[in-house]
Formats: sequence, C-alpha cells, structure tokens
Amino acid sequence: MTTQNCIALKNFQEVGFPTTIINIIAINMDSNSDGKDKHSIPDNLRPEAFREANILHTAFFNSPLVPQSSDRNNDNNATTTTKKKCKPKNERMCMGGHKEVIFGLSFSPDGKYMASASQDSTICIWDTSKHKLIAKLSEGIDQKYECLRTAWCSSTTSLIDEEQYLLASAGADGIVRLWSATLQEDGEKLTWRSVGKLDHYVFEKNASNSDNDDSTTIDKGQENGEAEDRPQIYTLQFIQSRIFPNMNLLMTSTNDTVHIWNVAKDGIESGNRKLLLHISVQFTNVDDGYQFGGVRNPSNELYVFDASYCEANELLGVALSDGSCRILSLHKYMNDNKPMMQEQCVLRLPPDYFGGKAGHLTALCFDQTGTRLAICIASGRVILWVLQVVNRNGVNVLHPSCVSILDGGELFY
Repeated sequence: MTTQNCIALKNFQEVGFPTTIINIIAINMDSNSDGKDKHSIPDNLRPEAFREANILHTAFFNSPLVPQSSDRNNDNNATTTTKKKCKPKNERMCMGGHKEVIFGLSFSPDGKYMASASQDSTICIWDTSKHKLIAKLSEGIDQKYECLRTAWCSSTTSLIDEEQYLLASAGADGIVRLWSATLQEDGEKLTWRSVGKLDHYVFEKNASNSDNDDSTTIDKGQENGEAEDRPQIYTLQFIQSRIFPNMNLLMTSTNDTVHIWNVAKDGIESGNRKLLLHISVQFTNVDDGYQFGGVRNPSNELYVFDASYCEANELLGVALSDGSCRILSLHKYMNDNKPMMQEQCVLRLPPDYFGGKAGHLTALCFDQTGTRLAICIASGRVILWVLQVVNRNGVNVLHPSCVSILDGGELFY
C-alpha cells in the first residue's frame, strides 16, 4: 500500500467513516498496489456497506471497487446484481423534493427539522434524523415567483396553544408568510398551516400614498402588485431583543430598506398573526461608493443584499450594493417604548481597492459574542472585522478594525 493511500485511509478515519467501509477500501488498495489479486471482498458483505465504500473509493481514487462476487472473473451477472442492490437510497428518500434551485435553508431551534426555499415556489420541511421530506408548503404562493428565504422562531412564548413551531418564508413576490405546525393525534407527525402574511409591495405603496399608521397590516384580499415592481426579500430573521423583551420581532429587507416587524397574535382562537411595523431604516449611497449599475441597474439604485442582527450586543449589520456595511444599534426613547436606530459606523475598503471588479457586498454574519464580523464581497473575498467598544473622552464608542482579508481561501492581507 502506498503512502498516499495510507494518508487517505487516515483521513477517512478522522472524519468518522465506519470501520467496515474503511476496511473494504483498504482491501481493494492492497489488492491493486502491485497488480495482483491478494484479497477478495467477503461474499457476506452487506450491500449497503459495499455501496458506501464504492462511492467513497470512486470519488477519491477515480475508480470503482471490485464488484462483490465469489467469482469476479467469470460471473458478469454479479456486477449487474450489485448495481441493482447498490442503488442509492437517497433517490427514494428525496422523491417529491425541490425541482429547481434552492435559495434558502434554516434549521428549527431544536435541530429536528430543516426548511428549504426554492425557485420552484415551494417550502420543503425535512426531518433531519430520518433524512426525508415530511411536508411541502405552497398555499397561496404565486408560482411565478421563487421562494428565497426561511426562518424559524426560537421563542416559545410566541406559540399558541398546541403549536410546536412558527416558521417564516419570503420570496421574490415581496410577501412574507407565516406558518405554524401542530402535532397530529399520533403525537409524531406535524400539520402545517398558513397563519398570516404581509405584502411589502402593498405596504410600501400604501405608505407612500398616505400617512398610514405604523400598524398597517395586509389582508388576504388585497390585490397583488405588478411583477416588475415587486421587491425581493433577501433578509429574514427572527429577533429576540433584551430592549423589547415582550415582543417577537422579525427582520426583513426590501430594496434599500430594512424593516423590523412585531409579530403579534391576531386573536388567540384563530391562531393567526399580524405583522406590525416596529421600525424601518432606509439607506443611501455612500460618497465614492461602488457603482452597482450595469444594464439591470442603470441608475445605480442602492440595494440591501443581506442583514444580520446580533442579539449578544443588539447590533445590526447591513451589507449593501455600494460596497459598504452599516453597523447600527437598536435603542428605545427614554420617555416611551418607541424604537430608534443609531448608526455606529460604516465599514468599507478604499474605493480604488476593487479595481473595476465586483465590489458589492453579498453576505455577512456575526460570531456569537458580536465582537467579530465576516463580510463577503462579490469579487470572492471575505473581510474579517473586529468590533470593540472603547472609551473616548468619557464616551463609549464602537471601534472597528479590519484584521484580515481572505482571498481564494488564503490570507490576503
């Protein structure tokens, strides 16, 4: 057995592959190391173990394992039989899943389920322990628009009666939908139903045409907007804020604006919800910012491509198309409970850094402590920032430091 093969087997062990499968691969390596057939794969080997070993061996060494058979030289039917037995189970398990590109994924708070949003205009719910599809949500979703994001609510106080989970989904139609799940009588299967929605297109249209109250909600009977005017929702996150502990907040984004909504119970008996506007923040282009124009955006309009709220320090990070990341803090006025957002700093690289390459930001995330922030640039780089609070003249201010730029998986700076 060659040194390279020994290293490969050690890697298999470190990532936790079963010993049986590693032994099968080792037998095949030893058999082929000098061109002689020293060993044979046992006839009583489980077909599933052989299938898994064959997949790994083919992926890493570009050749399949010797088919399981007591007479591998003469029994041609053994190969055919093995192929039938080794049909990947996931082909059956994933039957009925998405038929198009998947844009969003999120795990339930307890990790038992995962929700996926797809271009096929559906939300799929997957059982993570049984590795199978258990529900597909599409009620009321226009098939012309893809689903982009999903988010689970982690607050148990937001649940009503027998509800087990509350899920939000958002799509290219500008509509956020809320779904609740309850256990069936058998105590195992979940039943999902739609419990509310909000159409950002209609909401923004109403807000621009009149001085509506902040608690404006959208009913199911309201008309849909035109396709070309509908805002796409790229941000979707439930928020648990210490500043507003009695509110279940949901953050969304449309075009150049980030919204935070209060998910309120619309009557205990119905189990429905309504989204009440908590606060909105609209952004403008920074001076000398990246020009995100082109054929699709000739006027260089500003877009929010991602936003993340860190509950550890109550900071909101917003990734924008002008190449800047805005850091804001959530507060409330002293005299009442009305919310306010205060900009703490603007993170960005020098304008000439991009050199004509794509400079808009595509994603960002905080670590658990809120002291580190990672930002993705469309050109393929990841910027790492450290956020520290320092005292200047008796006032605590947020001090950001760019600690590294990752380029192509390597340290760039």
